[in-house]
Amino acid sequence: MELRSAENRTDSERRPLAVLFGWLQAKKRHINKYGNLYLSKGFDVVTVQVPPSQVLWPRHTQAKISKLLSLLQEISKPSRPIVTHGFSVGGYLYGEMLLKLEQQPDKYADIRSRLVGQVFDSPVDFEGVPRGFSNVLVSNPLLRSTLRKLLETYLKVMQSQVTNHYLQSSKAFHNNSLDLPSLFLYSRIDPIGVAEIIEGVMDKWQKKGVAVSHKCWERTPHVSHFHHHPDQYVEALITFLESLGFFTPEQQELEREKDLQGKQQASTVSGVIRE
Repeated sequence: MELRSAENRTDSERRPLAVLFGWLQAKKRHINKYGNLYLSKGFDVVTVQVPPSQVLWPRHTQAKISKLLSLLQEISKPSRPIVTHGFSVGGYLYGEMLLKLEQQPDKYADIRSRLVGQVFDSPVDFEGVPRGFSNVLVSNPLLRSTLRKLLETYLKVMQSQVTNHYLQSSKAFHNNSLDLPSLFLYSRIDPIGVAEIIEGVMDKWQKKGVAVSHKCWERTPHVSHFHHHPDQYVEALITFLESLGFFTPEQQELEREKDLQGKQQASTVSGVIRE
């Protein structure tokens, strides 16, 4: 778990927080590209990553989520809104967080009150766990098929210790008691974050009155939309954040002033070098 703060900003008690739930085996430099996007917009960023071994034993994941909530309580102020952004299995991690918030509403009331929006990139539901794990962990088609079957057996055998936890997280995700504005980013051909399942969740939430927006690409691989369509991805994300009330005229003016100061400093340095 890592906390990164926006540079050259002194308003630490007002800066919004972005919580990123990483995908399996995500390299730091890759997940940081998303974090850098939030940092550039004045957010502080908390990144949560869980190795496959912990995801396969949910109690370890739940312990990590408890640590996350403790961290958010430490660094959060009433004036600091929180946006979550989950990638792939990050949807499961988010579901575990929802369960904690529901099970201990008084303890985490301050966090619930500051959550203002949620973003999901290629979220994986329970049915996608065996395929998702096997695709991430091995590249050989035969070994991948074998591992998928082993994981399917594992989930059947470990019903009480493992599978029930996945199902509870999935139920919490589908029901999503927070009813927060949501953005879904996904692909039509993704065999892991299945478009039909994602759209079923979107439809369910919209019927509850939740503000849901989405961007669906036709042929991008799992959790690769930003890589293949950076401009469209950023546009969808920024538009969503604007709908949450970020980037007001006052905030934009502050950003322009900061950019101007940066350019002036760069110009000064350049002048010194030329002299």
